[in-house]
Amino acid sequence: MLEIIELYKNLPIPPQKPKKKSPPPKRNRFNRTSNISIPPLPLTLRLTRLLLGSFTLLLMATFSLTLGAIVAVFDGKVTNTVPSGRLPLVQTDSSLPSLRLSRTLNLLVLGIEEGVTPTTGSQSNESNPVETLWLMRFDPVENAVSVLLIPPQTRVQIPDRGRNPIASAHSMGGVTLTSRVLSQTLNAIPIDRYIRADAATFRSFIDLLNGVELFVPESLSYQDSTQAIAVNLEPGWQTLKGEETLGFARFTENQADLSGIHRQQMILQSVGDRLASPTLSPQLPRIVQLMDEYIETNLTLEELLGLVTLVQQRSPHGLKMVLLPGEFSTARSVPIPYWNIDTTGRDRVMYHYFDQELNPGTQGDRTTNPKSPQTLKIAVQNASGNPLILGQIVAELKSRGYRNVYPTSDWPDPQRHTQIITQTGDIPAATTLQILLPTAQIQFNSLGDLESDITLRIGEDALNMKDLFGVK
Repeated sequence: MLEIIELYKNLPIPPQKPKKKSPPPKRNRFNRTSNISIPPLPLTLRLTRLLLGSFTLLLMATFSLTLGAIVAVFDGKVTNTVPSGRLPLVQTDSSLPSLRLSRTLNLLVLGIEEGVTPTTGSQSNESNPVETLWLMRFDPVENAVSVLLIPPQTRVQIPDRGRNPIASAHSMGGVTLTSRVLSQTLNAIPIDRYIRADAATFRSFIDLLNGVELFVPESLSYQDSTQAIAVNLEPGWQTLKGEETLGFARFTENQADLSGIHRQQMILQSVGDRLASPTLSPQLPRIVQLMDEYIETNLTLEELLGLVTLVQQRSPHGLKMVLLPGEFSTARSVPIPYWNIDTTGRDRVMYHYFDQELNPGTQGDRTTNPKSPQTLKIAVQNASGNPLILGQIVAELKSRGYRNVYPTSDWPDPQRHTQIITQTGDIPAATTLQILLPTAQIQFNSLGDLESDITLRIGEDALNMKDLFGVK
């Protein structure tokens, strides 16, 4: 451990933006109020704890990095959305480094455009445009993490400003206003902590990982002069470095294109796989240094360790990702397309993914029960390699009572097993469909067809339809 600390201290500082002439204000990542009383520790143990704290934040980043990644600026204002009198976030009878969360923790993740330079003390990040908004729930009872992906174009009610995109709330009032508006929009869910990050350190982080392995569904070629990014990617599995990964996430055809959110989920899964690799150990000191230079958080060290314990012990299917249900506005009078929330779908996601009680007056049956086969929109996508199977599956589903079924473009990466993708978070409908398709696997993400409630991605197991549909 001491050898790693010594390596950490002697490593050169990664390239960063020039500092302003005025001295930076003192920063203390762990000076937030905590309900835990811990006696003073020896210097060696304090250094060990510092290293553990930085490393744990790296592991936490498995679930929070996307377009922006690791430059974060925090304050305690966001906790204004948390009801008073709640239990501490970690168990007080746990010992380092195996602290456990004592209750669920809701974390807001904001990815903003480049320009955040915490070491300069600049406050310009308050007005920077938001590229990414995630709400994450860490559940120590179920050992699970839920991620709600919120399009920046989502139209919300902002106090004294009317209806505007949620991204503009950050420009108007920073993370405090953003968290309050988001809490109100999502059925008054409390937001305990937050992370705000830009893209610059994300590129460095991915490079320190020696890249991440991603499947590129189609050719991507474009240049972004404003961000000095040039991307030329061919289809297929490949290892992408930092700049390529960032370009992969940012590529969009137009303002009404949410394919970038699809790719964010793919990156998230790949980063998690990479961090679990034992070959990462030699890079640990440099990664720790990068974290210590650029990360500030209102999470205490004990809370960070609690998050890491949950991440390490989460169940095999303990990561669930879902896009906030809705659709883009199509009115010609609207110059910039808005993402209009499907309130019933939102209530369903908040109930099933975030354990949030329904608002008074909500039609509970529509939220808690699956959609009927007559109204459920199922996109069927072929990933079996057999071009004839698609029409057969569509016809079979319609014969079983599913009326709103339609084919969509083939998925270019062949799959062994058929997947039921919960595109809009309708877990009850996916479970009902799985009864009909016993060999299919439920995928808790939004990587399917944007127009669907559920995307059925056909795998090689469908080549024998009797087995797929459980016919004896």
